[in-house]
Amino acid sequence: MSYYITIHHGSGVDERPENMWLNITFTIKDHFYLRTDGALICFIIERIRERKFKVSTEPKDRKVRWCISIPVSKLHKTMGGAVADALQLAEWYKVQILNGNASINRKLLFDRKPFKEV
Repeated sequence: MSYYITIHHGSGVDERPENMWLNITFTIKDHFYLRTDGALICFIIERIRERKFKVSTEPKDRKVRWCISIPVSKLHKTMGGAVADALQLAEWYKVQILNGNASINRKLLFDRKPFKEV
C-alpha cells in the first residue's frame, strides 16, 4: 500500500515481494491544485491513464517525498496489465476516500521541497 494513504477501517492492500510499483511524482506546479484528498486521488488516476509514471521493483515513496507509489501485480497478459491493476486500485482508493474510510497524508507528502523538480 502507498506509504501516504491510510485505510481507517478494514484491511488495506496486500504487498507482496513480487509486486511491481508505479511511482507517480508531483511538481510544485501540481501542488497548487492538490489541496484535498479527492483532488490528489483524481490527479493520480489521471496520471495513470496518461501513463505518466515510472515502474520499479521498490516503492519510491518510502525514500522520497512528492511521490506516491501504487503496488501492482507483476506484468502479466491481462487486459491492460499493470496499468489496469494500478487504475483499479486507484479507483478503489478514490471510493474509500470519498466514503471517509481513507485519507492521504498530504502534510507529510509535501512537507519538504521536491526531491527532483521536473
